[in-house]
Amino acid sequence: MANASSKRIASANETALKNLQLGLIIVNTLAPAIRLILSLFTSRHLLPRKFVIFLHVISFGATVVTWNWFKTIGTPSRPGSGQVRVGEDLGGKGVVELGWDLIYMTWICTLGSAILGDWIWWFSLLVPAFGGYKLFSTIRPILAMFLPGIFGSKQPGQAQTGAAGQAQDGAAAQPEEKESKRQAKLRARMEKGDKRVQQQQVQRSR
Repeated sequence: MANASSKRIASANETALKNLQLGLIIVNTLAPAIRLILSLFTSRHLLPRKFVIFLHVISFGATVVTWNWFKTIGTPSRPGSGQVRVGEDLGGKGVVELGWDLIYMTWICTLGSAILGDWIWWFSLLVPAFGGYKLFSTIRPILAMFLPGIFGSKQPGQAQTGAAGQAQDGAAAQPEEKESKRQAKLRARMEKGDKRVQQQQVQRSR
């Protein structure tokens, strides 16, 4: 079972790395071509502003670094005997997921800016914003230990307390309800003159 799971992850990693390499080639070849075509038939400039060029260089370098990191941790090895070894699942959560978000957002901004304009690069701010959110979600339990009044959540505890109280009330009310029905039956039998009920009442009084 473990080897079957490793083979599945290895196959998924190999496919992801091939698609990633193909995507890097297509995006970074298609974007300059689109800019060249639009500059010939429209009034747009071939080269964007210096700040946008700087964003292009930084984002391209980040995607290449991420790609090499994915290759290092995700490329499977087959030492022999049908065994497959794989470091990390490239479809996992955490830092790996943030790396994919960085790559996808860079591709969107690269192609989007070539087609629609350089304002698309504002969407790149979503990557650090999402990273900050994930980091806060990770360290929030630690902060809650030191500052429970600010970072702690009281709703689950209150919900558990309320549920426990309702369960106790229900448990206490159920015997009372059963007892009241029993007393009502005994009273009805006494009114009808049932001798067995009368004998039970006499024995209880003794």
